[in-house]
Order: sequence, then C-alpha cells, then structure tokens
Amino acid sequence: MKHQNPMCKFQINTNLQYSILEKTESVIGNWNLRFIWNLVFVIWSFAPAIAQSPTFLASVDNNQVAVGEQIEVTFTLSGSTAAKNFRAPAFTDFDVLSGPNQSTNMQFVNGSMSSSVSFGYVVAPKKEGKLIIGEASIDYGGRTLQTQPVPIAVTKVIPQKQGIQRSKGNEQESSDITRQIGDNLFLKVVVDKSKAYQGEQITATYKLYNRVRLANLGISKLPALTGFWNEDVEEIKQVQFTTEVVSGKQYNVAVLKKVALFPQRDGTLEIDPMEVNCVVQVQTRRRSNDLFDQFFNDPFFGNYSNINHKVRSEPVKISVTPLPPASAGDGFSGAVGRFSMEAWIDKRQVKANEAATLKVKIAGRGSLKLLEAPAIVVPPDIERYDPKISDNITREGNAIAGSRTFEYLLIPRHAGEQRIASFPFSYFDPDKKAYVKLRSPEFVLTVEKGSELTSGPAVGISKEDVKLLGEDIRFIKSESIALRRRGETFVGSAGFYALAMGPVVSFVGFFVFMRRREEAIGDVVGMRKRKARKMAQRRLAEAKKFLDHKKKEQFYTEISRALWGYVGDKLSLPPSDLSVDAVRDSLRSRGVADETVVRLASTIERCEFARFAPSSDSVQMDSFYLETVELISEIENEIR
Repeated sequence: MKHQNPMCKFQINTNLQYSILEKTESVIGNWNLRFIWNLVFVIWSFAPAIAQSPTFLASVDNNQVAVGEQIEVTFTLSGSTAAKNFRAPAFTDFDVLSGPNQSTNMQFVNGSMSSSVSFGYVVAPKKEGKLIIGEASIDYGGRTLQTQPVPIAVTKVIPQKQGIQRSKGNEQESSDITRQIGDNLFLKVVVDKSKAYQGEQITATYKLYNRVRLANLGISKLPALTGFWNEDVEEIKQVQFTTEVVSGKQYNVAVLKKVALFPQRDGTLEIDPMEVNCVVQVQTRRRSNDLFDQFFNDPFFGNYSNINHKVRSEPVKISVTPLPPASAGDGFSGAVGRFSMEAWIDKRQVKANEAATLKVKIAGRGSLKLLEAPAIVVPPDIERYDPKISDNITREGNAIAGSRTFEYLLIPRHAGEQRIASFPFSYFDPDKKAYVKLRSPEFVLTVEKGSELTSGPAVGISKEDVKLLGEDIRFIKSESIALRRRGETFVGSAGFYALAMGPVVSFVGFFVFMRRREEAIGDVVGMRKRKARKMAQRRLAEAKKFLDHKKKEQFYTEISRALWGYVGDKLSLPPSDLSVDAVRDSLRSRGVADETVVRLASTIERCEFARFAPSSDSVQMDSFYLETVELISEIENEIR
C-alpha cells in the first residue's frame, strides 16, 4: 500500500456479482433447483465436523512481471470459514490497486466437500528487482495462522516470452477496454452561475458520471481555486450514487465535492480541474479446458480485470463583475449577500470603572466569515476594547448562512450620561444590484460614581479626590546617618574587589553561555534526536483527545504523524527520504530487532488503512493507541 497519504479516498458499495440462483433457473427446473440447494445446505451444515485441519496459503497469478504490471495476490484459508482478524502484509514495494476482496468457496473433491475463504488483492510493483510479498496472518481456533512470503521477480521491461504469449490477447482486450469505458466515465464541475459580483457566492459541485463497473475511486488532485475564498458546503464521507439522464443516456452520478466560492477580485477567474483515480472492472473472455470453469465463468459469469483509469474535469471560467462604488461613511466593508443587523447593550446603568458589553449580531446569507467589525465610535470618557468574534454558521441547502456576533467591552471612566451614537452597516445585495444600509439604535449609558480604588489605569483623578491625610508620624532624625570605623575606607575592601571583578566575570560567563547556545542551535540533528520522543508524546496526547471524542479520521491522522515524525526525528531522516525502506534499514543498522521493525511497518500500514475504513470501533481505536505507545517505547529502548 502506498505510504504517501492520499488526499481523499471514498468507500463505495457496488454489487459486482450476478445472483447464482437467477442465472441457474434458466438451465434447470425449479424443483431440481430446490433439491440441489437443500442438499448443498445439509452438506454445508456438516462440513465443519468433517473438515480437515485448516491451512492458510498465499498465491499469485504471476511471479515474473514488469514494473507497474498488475499481480493478483490471494490469501486462502482452506478447510474452514470460521476465522477472524485477517491481517494483510505490508505491501511496501507495491501499489495496492484493489482489495481486500473477500470471497467464500465450496467444492466437492472425490465425494468430499471442502470450504475456504479467500482475501484477494490486485497490486503493482513500484521498482525492479527481487521483491517479497510478506506474511499475512489470521486467527482461527485460538491460534494464529501465517502464510509464507512470496518472492516476485520484477524486470524493467516485460520479458520476451511473456510478451509473445500475451501480445495476441492484449490487442483484442485493449480495444474491448476502450469500447467499454469510452465516454461512459467522466468528471464534471457544475456551477449554479457563471457570472457573479465580486464577493457573491457561487456553488460548485464536482460530479462523477459513470456507466461502468467501479471497484474503487479516490481523489488524486484537488482544485487550487485561485482567486476564490472557498468553504465546503457539505462534508462527503461516503459516495452515494443517484441516476441522471445526460444526452439520452442514464448515468450513475455521485457528488464528490460541493464547495461555496466567493470571488475576491473582478475579471475572469477559472475553477481549476479535479483529478480522480478510478479502478474500473472490465469483463474479459477467458476460457478454460475445465468443464466446471466454463460453466461458472461463461455465459452466466464473466472474468473481470481491474483497470486504472484517470478522469479529469474541464476548467470552468467565471466572469466576475466589480462592485459599484460605495458612498463614504455608509459602513461598507466588503459584505456581499443579504443580511440583518441587531445591536444591544447588556447594561444601561453602570458605575464608573465597571464594564458594560455592547453586542452586534449580523445574520443572513453570504460571506459571513469575511465580515469585518462595524466601526463604533464611543465618547472619550469610555474605554473600548477590540471586539470578541463568535460565529454560528450553518449550511442551508447550497448557501452559507448563519450569524457573526461582535462583542465589545466598554468601560466608562467618569460619572455622567454617556451617549453611544448610532453606527451604520452596509452590504451589497446581488439580487437588488444595490447597496443596503442598516443602522443601529443610539445607546444612552448612565454612569454613576464608582469606587476610588480600581484595578484599571489611574485616569480622571480630580483635585477634589486628593486629600491631605496629615503628618501623624514624627521622626526622631529625618536625615540619613552613615557610620564608619575610624581609618577604614571602601577602597581595598572585599566589596571593592567584588564590584571591580564583577563585570569581567559576567562578560566571560555570558561569552561561554552564548558559545554553548550557538553550538546547541547549530546541532539540528542532535536537537531533533533529543526531542523526538517528546514530540511523539505531544502528538499522541492530541490523538488521545480525538479518541475520547470518537473522531476516527483525526485520531488515525495524528497517530500517523506521531509514528512518521518520531522515526524521522530519531533517525535524522529528511522528509524527502522518509520511507518504510529507509526507516527499516536505518533501524536495523542501529540494532533494533527485526520483530520491532516489522511491527512498525505493519502499524503504519494498518493506520493508513483504518483512516478510510468504514468501521469506527472505539475499542479497536483504544487498543491501536496503546499498541502505538508501546511500539515507540520499545524503539526508544532498543535503538543505539
């Protein structure tokens, strides 16, 4: 599996198999069919009792391939299907194109029935050489079964013999693939408007249209959206397909991304393309000399091969019209949409140096997160602080709506009646194509005389507030007295020499301190090693917070950052060279046990897989967290 984190990956549910019952009813009668299936059910019920000891084996369809060529890897548990906790190997040197694809099989051999369960993957080697598909494991009957490693010989080009054997069928299959995919799979970005004012919301929806069999899909490149301030309208965790007719053809359509765009400048802006990697299942016609293979594979069933196909949306141009000039003093600060304003003060009567709160709430639809605080002018005797901003933003349909509240803290310093003048707020309404001006009410604040002792700054003290307390303390002698022994002088004393040598000693100490500090700062590698475990513990603490709140995706992301960050800092590996191979070689060279290295690679692999798995079992997350903490501690103790 790739260790580079994919930008986005989706879980899709597709039915890729035909119903055996429906396919067979056309061949044999209903009464024969019922008798056969009842017989199969009875034999299946007694199968566990007569089954032999299960075996767990790994197999490939070809162990001599070229770089990038697909390999079908199958891990089969024969003799039973009552197993659990299948753990795939770390496909370090391979790209996983599909899998795991689980299937259950039942067959008769010499009058005896056997059952098995298989886990299939489609992988492609990343580099040439002798590569190894590692061990897979599964739990059965209280013990763990493991497969043997499978060697794969990878060449730079396809060997001559293989090329001759496969060239005849490849040409026909290539034309079939082109015919099957064709224009039946494409990505399109749909916008609700192609012309808008600067700051007006545009909703862009990225849709995938398909009329083929999709095994998997993942976003490989997100649009940059240069010139737009953007915000996702909805969070899409699982792709849902609906039907839509385009040019007379019915397509299965899935929304991959829906985003609200707010153009920040006028002119012609372009919505950048998105790229999606799709794994398409294409039917192939393969025949076998085996009569049973011919029956089950053709004509009722077809063999399918997985083909990688990249789709890319076309760029969309948006014409942005500049806003008309706004009048000075209208309180316009760039708000575009439709809004309402509400302003209130929590107290109308306070004492001097006591705080009052003025709140301004702007609600509506539009660029709420781009709203600036209204300009409020207060009297000189009132001290005003910068506002505290709080948002309550929701998504109503395809629009960004909600409210933004500005909370001003006001502290009057003098007694009297203070007036806060009405202040304006203006916004541009695209529907009316004009500015709308709103005004707040005027606020009158009655300030009473407060306490003389305040924690605020000493302002507004009048002459009447200063009183003479009186001279109630009588001093015996007010001038200073200096006593000294006769004949004793300061020059030559211990204090004199201490003061004389103090600057020299301080300078030397400061010089030594700076030299050591520069050496410590210059030793970047050493600093990374020393702080590796501390940084990992900090990231694990963040992961624990996500674990407590059952946030699965953020939890596994923080665990991945902790593992990669720790080994990168501890082994002094730059981010560009940080890979599982480099980490494995470096750890082994530093005396870390092979078992610990394999556990680290497996943990990273499982972490990447769990981020996009549909399950969110909190118990599994908790055990995974403890396993990660234990693994980092073991590496810290073993590394030299």
